[in-house]
Amino acid sequence: MTSRDSHPTDNEFHPTTTHHPSYSNQSPYYSRPVDSARNGWQVGAHEGSQRGSSSPADDINSPGWSQMALSVASAPRFRRLVLIYIALFIFAWIGWRMLLSPRLQDQNFLLHSLHPTSKTETGWWFGVNSSPQPGLVQIRTLNPDLVPGDLAGVKAGKSSRKRLIIVGDVHGCKEELEQLLEKAAVNQEGGDHLIFVGDMINKGPDSTGVVDLARQHSASSVRGNHEDRILLLRQEMVKTNTLANPDDDIDSGFSAKELGERALARSLSDEQAQWLENCPVILNVGQVPGMGQVVVVHAGLIPGIELEKQDPSSVMTMRTIDLDTHVPSPKKNGMNWAKMFDKHQSKLYSSLETSTEDPLADTMTVVYGHDASTSLSIRTFTKGLDSGCVKGGKLTALVIEDGGKQSLVQVSCRGYLKE
Repeated sequence: MTSRDSHPTDNEFHPTTTHHPSYSNQSPYYSRPVDSARNGWQVGAHEGSQRGSSSPADDINSPGWSQMALSVASAPRFRRLVLIYIALFIFAWIGWRMLLSPRLQDQNFLLHSLHPTSKTETGWWFGVNSSPQPGLVQIRTLNPDLVPGDLAGVKAGKSSRKRLIIVGDVHGCKEELEQLLEKAAVNQEGGDHLIFVGDMINKGPDSTGVVDLARQHSASSVRGNHEDRILLLRQEMVKTNTLANPDDDIDSGFSAKELGERALARSLSDEQAQWLENCPVILNVGQVPGMGQVVVVHAGLIPGIELEKQDPSSVMTMRTIDLDTHVPSPKKNGMNWAKMFDKHQSKLYSSLETSTEDPLADTMTVVYGHDASTSLSIRTFTKGLDSGCVKGGKLTALVIEDGGKQSLVQVSCRGYLKE
């Protein structure tokens, strides 16, 4: 029939290779038989399976990996990340060296000083065996009648007004000392008491005049390293019979400094020398309201050690403390002893604040000199008064009144030493 003749059967259908014009640019597969497409896929799969069977070492060593690594390393974002990590490392290292490590060392030192070892308790804490020289006075306690009291007691008329005027290193500068005493309006009859932190003599123009002025005011003083040196030299000169018979002429071989010290030792009268000999290494002032126990020394004290067990030589010369050995040193490399002492007392105060009615009463305040390089250094529990008078700095006095009120008085100095 006509309808059947016009539609071929399935068996009569054959794929055509004729390209329709509208599909000529779409895909190459339209111009190939289906069998050809299937065969191409099989070939691709076969090649893929061969590539998949290659070893990882071949992949790593292939040029693609090195190119990828170079491209990553050269990427701006990668370089920024590297710089950020380097900067973070540098900041962390600086923070450790400048902040964390010193704080940990301080904490370790404070823990040892707050909880002394048996080594400390036996008096060998310094690593040296201190043998005080004969006649050396280690500790003296100030007459309590000279110590400022409670302000309320003064106002109630139960006690009289008192002031302590503690003077820094004078070094023979008598003229400046007179100006300072006048400026501070020192009045012994009015309840004032004068105390020197040592090094009253040597270097300056009138050491014997300073000693006489101190004696006239019935002052107290501690023994400084310069008093110690001159007194020891004087004792040696007495033994060798050179105090009255000078042997320090031009050809003696002594340096200019040694000649000056020998002249000073010879200029001291027996009375002046004896007065200096009686000056203790440590002057225990006693309890002052608002300041706790006040102690005057020339150079410093080791925190956590009783006054009786302090090494006299170190008390007259120390500037720093080695954090590893805990040994005090006159050198400047190490932890400043006053900074360490102040931290120690601050921790002690904090530990007593909640359990004691008056925690300050169990703390200690140290007034000292010696360290002209640090100059005036006033902390809560340490008061450094050497402001370099003999070198042209200032002469300083700390005035302590009833109730623990504190103030500073200073005068300018000429400067008698050439650097």
